[in-house]
Amino acid sequence: MRISPFSVATMNSADISGLSVNEQTVLYNLVRHPLLSDQELCNRIDMKQSTFSTIKKKLRTEGYFYSSHSPVFNRLGSELLVVWYVTLNRKTRTEDRLAISRGRLLAASDIFTIVSESNQAVFLSVSKNIGEHVKVTDDLVQLYEENDFLEEIHQVMFPFDASSIFSCFDFAPLLNRIFQIEPEDAITEDIDVSSEKNKTKVHYPELNDLEKRVFLGLVKYPELSDSSLSERIGCSRPVFTRVKNRFLEERLIERRRIVSLEKLGFKMLALTHSKFNPLIPLSGRQKCVQHTRAVQTPIFNIARDPESVMLTAFRDFEEFKYLHNEYVSYCQEHNTLRNDPFVLLQSIPRIYEVKWLVYEPLVRKILDNI
Repeated sequence: MRISPFSVATMNSADISGLSVNEQTVLYNLVRHPLLSDQELCNRIDMKQSTFSTIKKKLRTEGYFYSSHSPVFNRLGSELLVVWYVTLNRKTRTEDRLAISRGRLLAASDIFTIVSESNQAVFLSVSKNIGEHVKVTDDLVQLYEENDFLEEIHQVMFPFDASSIFSCFDFAPLLNRIFQIEPEDAITEDIDVSSEKNKTKVHYPELNDLEKRVFLGLVKYPELSDSSLSERIGCSRPVFTRVKNRFLEERLIERRRIVSLEKLGFKMLALTHSKFNPLIPLSGRQKCVQHTRAVQTPIFNIARDPESVMLTAFRDFEEFKYLHNEYVSYCQEHNTLRNDPFVLLQSIPRIYEVKWLVYEPLVRKILDNI
């Protein structure tokens, strides 16, 4: 079931306490361990299968989460991820801007996430190379300038070969911060800036036609069983499962569960762009990376030597202010920050979600070029 993280919640209260302890436990473990079967999760949390199944069905039906097969773009030959943050003309209304620009935004396959609120927006894009990125940028900037929509546009470029990703829409640390199900170090202990798991070295795979169909099927229909999906794309189930497992083992694709931020009572989405002391490279910021993961629990966090960008959700402005100050103070104590980070705050209930983790068009483009 594909749900929006920003859809209006139909809860008596916007607070996370709307979920029972058992519901919190099931949701957290579904997100934390997306590759485990229901039976394995039941054994892990010591819960009856019937109780687990009932809760899981309720959480999915009510839109608390959906499943995703997320491409690992650097391992598919893409070389560049760009974070855009944009300030828009206050004299123009969001509805009017989207009436003109939505079609072009949706057609820009390199851009897989766009969220806009009032006079500001955040874009995430992945491109084969800088040339492909410039084509997308020039087209959209021209459109916005022609209609007097644009005030400022900032693009933070992360060449995969020179960057590390410490969170790519992994919601488990965020849920654990709220639910407090596991000890903090259970989530943060594997964050090592030198780990190959976090590095984003570019690989150029060779995929045959069947493998491309399997890959696209996984991205397009993440909720379907292997038997249903193999039938849909026209191959045997054992072949499909073997190819899928190879993709997972080689990290061409990752299984994730994406949660609805608004259903869980979050009110603020913050983009934080930090520039660091040039004398302290990424390898010297180990403690700050671990501290950020533990305290801020960003849902997205990418970094290279001079800078980083993260997306973080907060229940209210006070929580944002407290945790942001904690992040800045800790980095300053370790002499890693060059200056105060730039923060773009968006109100989740007021966000217009143009795209949110929409991978299929980009995957089609990538597979066409492999």
